[in-house]
Amino acid sequence: MKRDMTRGNVTTALLWFILPLTAGNILQQLYNIVDTFIVGHYLGSNALASVGAVSYIIFLFNAVMIGLKAGISVIASGDFGRKDYGAYEETRKAARVLIAAGIILTLLIGLAGGGLIMKLIQVPEGIRDSSLLYFRIIVLGYPFLFLFNYGNALMQSIGNSNIVFAALASSTGVNVVLDVVFVRYLGLGVAGAALATLAAQAVLAVVILVRLRTSRMMRELQNLRTSVRSENRERSLNHSMGWQNTGSGNRFWKKVREILQVSIPSMLQQGILAIGVVSISALINKCGTEMIAGVAISGKIEGIVSMPVVTIGEALAVYTAQNLGAGRSERIAEGLKSAVKVCSVLAVGLTVVVVFHGRYLISLFLDAYDPLIIEKGYRYMMSIMIMIFFMIPFRCLIGVFTGMKNMTVVLISFGLNIVGRVTSAYILYPFAKEFAVYFANPFSVLVGSLTVFFFYQKSCRNPLPLSVA
Repeated sequence: MKRDMTRGNVTTALLWFILPLTAGNILQQLYNIVDTFIVGHYLGSNALASVGAVSYIIFLFNAVMIGLKAGISVIASGDFGRKDYGAYEETRKAARVLIAAGIILTLLIGLAGGGLIMKLIQVPEGIRDSSLLYFRIIVLGYPFLFLFNYGNALMQSIGNSNIVFAALASSTGVNVVLDVVFVRYLGLGVAGAALATLAAQAVLAVVILVRLRTSRMMRELQNLRTSVRSENRERSLNHSMGWQNTGSGNRFWKKVREILQVSIPSMLQQGILAIGVVSISALINKCGTEMIAGVAISGKIEGIVSMPVVTIGEALAVYTAQNLGAGRSERIAEGLKSAVKVCSVLAVGLTVVVVFHGRYLISLFLDAYDPLIIEKGYRYMMSIMIMIFFMIPFRCLIGVFTGMKNMTVVLISFGLNIVGRVTSAYILYPFAKEFAVYFANPFSVLVGSLTVFFFYQKSCRNPLPLSVA
């Protein structure tokens, strides 16, 4: 099913797209949550710290993958909004090449440089070997994740988020079953948790790629490829689709450049965010295994509670690109208002759950009740819940600017966000220790929110960049 978000009620269009996308992304978060739960419940706090110590560096590796997905999704969404299926096909071809390059780069860095990475992020000696083993197995699953995100980007560009949910539901079930089998019954330790995740990611890739190949939209594009074999027919299609007859090679590289114009700033954005997170993780690792374990658990819960806001921002990028492609830029501000309202309602409900049941949720991940781990994790969660309310305008506006391909604003906003986080944490750490980490979370997102809001207000006074970007 494809969904055209350039027509009809704005809130309805967004909700039909957002709901399965949010559910799917939450299921994706369950990968790491299940690993954390099984490891903490059956292997103990040291094993839990082994997994938690590398979770932030894995976030850094996700930067390349998420950046490519953003570029593919935005460019393909614009093609779909214009109903320019010839351009859409060229975007798909360019995306395949870029995804292959991303896979090779990630494998080379992750497998060859794993030991050095463990030293750089100051993983404690007692858990370094197990952390490295877990990390390397997770890296082996990245080819499947890249392929999944390639299919995910193309499906999102035509407004189809249902298949992503189906793929994630299938793979999550595989992950849960294999986690229990590998860790509890086969005794494979943290390696078993990583292997279960790798297998689940393989399921993800297979489901999304099979559906991509059999979807009606892709069949239409296959027919298009067949028809251009005739030279006369190719010239006719080029003329009708607005392409200059400069040859398929030039069109391909044009699309590569367009994707990279969004992807590279998005990678830098994610990279800046990841570097900041890794910098903070170095401080967390200094606070001892209890702090590492508490933050590892709370970080997984954070992934769930923040996911609706992050997903709505992601949906706004697709929504904005589609409407700009269709020449309906007046719908963008209306979509932004609807998204902020939906996020605010969700944030209030999630905050109530975490405030009253946060300690209980943390205790579920432990094999034995540990009040120190629970308290440190709960404090971290409270800082995250404050951060969520600043994240709403930040992520929603970032989604709008990404859809407009105005990545300069995105980079500046994320850059100041991370500078605020790292600077405040390191300045306060000698005096406040772990509380410096708690403070840095909401403070940094507040800085980013004020920055992106400033640029949005400026663009409203001078709306030309909105329509040109």
